[in-house]
Amino acid sequence: MSVVAFHTVAQDQSDPILGNSEASRQAYRQAMMQAIHLVAPQTPFTQGAYSGAGASALQKLLDGLDPCPKVGTGVAAALADIGKPAVDHALAVGDPSSMAHLHCPVAIPALAAEVLISATNQSLDSWDQSPFATMVEEHVLTYLTSLAGLPATASGNFTSGGSQSNMTALHLAAEQCGEHARSSGVIFTSDQAHFSISKSAAILGFSKDAVVKIPTDAEGRMRPEALETAIKQAKHQSRPLVAVAATAGTTDLGAIDPLEDIAKIADSEGIWLHVDAAYGGGLLFSRHRARLNGLEKARSIALDFHKMLFQPISCGALLLANAADFAPLATKADYLNPEDAVFADAPNLVERSFQTTRRSDALKVLMTLRALGRDGLDALIQQTLDNTQAAAKAIEAHPDLQLARQPSLSTVLFRYVSPNGAERADAITLKVRASLFLKGTAAVATTVLDGRIHFKLTLLNPRSTPDVVTHVLDAIGNAARELETDHARA
Repeated sequence: MSVVAFHTVAQDQSDPILGNSEASRQAYRQAMMQAIHLVAPQTPFTQGAYSGAGASALQKLLDGLDPCPKVGTGVAAALADIGKPAVDHALAVGDPSSMAHLHCPVAIPALAAEVLISATNQSLDSWDQSPFATMVEEHVLTYLTSLAGLPATASGNFTSGGSQSNMTALHLAAEQCGEHARSSGVIFTSDQAHFSISKSAAILGFSKDAVVKIPTDAEGRMRPEALETAIKQAKHQSRPLVAVAATAGTTDLGAIDPLEDIAKIADSEGIWLHVDAAYGGGLLFSRHRARLNGLEKARSIALDFHKMLFQPISCGALLLANAADFAPLATKADYLNPEDAVFADAPNLVERSFQTTRRSDALKVLMTLRALGRDGLDALIQQTLDNTQAAAKAIEAHPDLQLARQPSLSTVLFRYVSPNGAERADAITLKVRASLFLKGTAAVATTVLDGRIHFKLTLLNPRSTPDVVTHVLDAIGNAARELETDHARA
């Protein structure tokens, strides 16, 4: 297309770029209202957890849809073609029967902040691209490091989530450890740690045997005595001790490693202590802060706000006890960071991050904290924990189900008990999960514990109350019995 032709097409559409003109602002207001009416229609939204459409049905909605037609459709038509099915066939994370993963419903103050974030489009790679947003991030990080109990030397940066925070922390730990860290160094973590620890080590160029997985106790917590044994073995082999990566809230069991005991061991050996608190870090905002005692002794902490803090994806942070430990990320780019010469009092956030362009996600955290306050957040988090305890009791009372462990946070694992044995129960569990999702009844997860497939409920929604959970448990039991009957007839 020629320049002239492109210009003509662009003029045919009202004013597609948000700017200072009244036409563009009017177009923006109209588009936002149309989008809002898709998300929050005037009539009650009763979809349930999911519409039930399978992958092939969803593909048919896109078949024949030209991603970029010669002449644009305009916003209203694009929303009708794409926006409506995007909402209709999304996982309804706000529905109380959506309880599969660490995938939270979203706080309304954060959604309001998202409007500001996307419309202002600040980029946190230099202060002059994000003046107020930069100061907001610094303000929130100061609060978070204080909340975590870190010293005055602490700092941090916002990340896409726990995986990026973990990888950044391991990179910094390796840089601090020395030149042989990646070729022969050891990272100690539990056998229940998030897979991003091993994945990060591989991406960062560590040796294949770098991650040593420490056995856990019956509740899924790292055993300190086993950690000491593994450290002694690595020292005997003259391997560099890069980091201990403890977990505060494992993905399946919600287990919190004994942080104080682990911190003592790491400190006595001079090893970098990283705590992956992507899940359990939400307890910092609740009456259960004491369950994270020892967190303040970490050298780095991963937090994830799109789990227990009800933030839209993505939103995480990495906190360091000493801001100087960010130094390996401080690559100079003349076009971005001449702040010392130009903006002498401005923070330079690009030198703390793997990323260059970053959204101002701290704004939605600050909006949520301000709007809900400590009491409001504590009440929401407490409700999810209460719901989980009630779910465990309901499972124990259910004739077809068996509780795997008493829950620690907001996840609960349990087995379907088949009269035809464990292998049949495994097969039925997977089929029931698919059936409930495709019927729109509920979104539940499955995982493997002790070699057997378990159901997993993740109750991050305060509205997933005992009556909702009981309905889902009954649906699981009914579906399982139907499959048993069908199997017997076959």
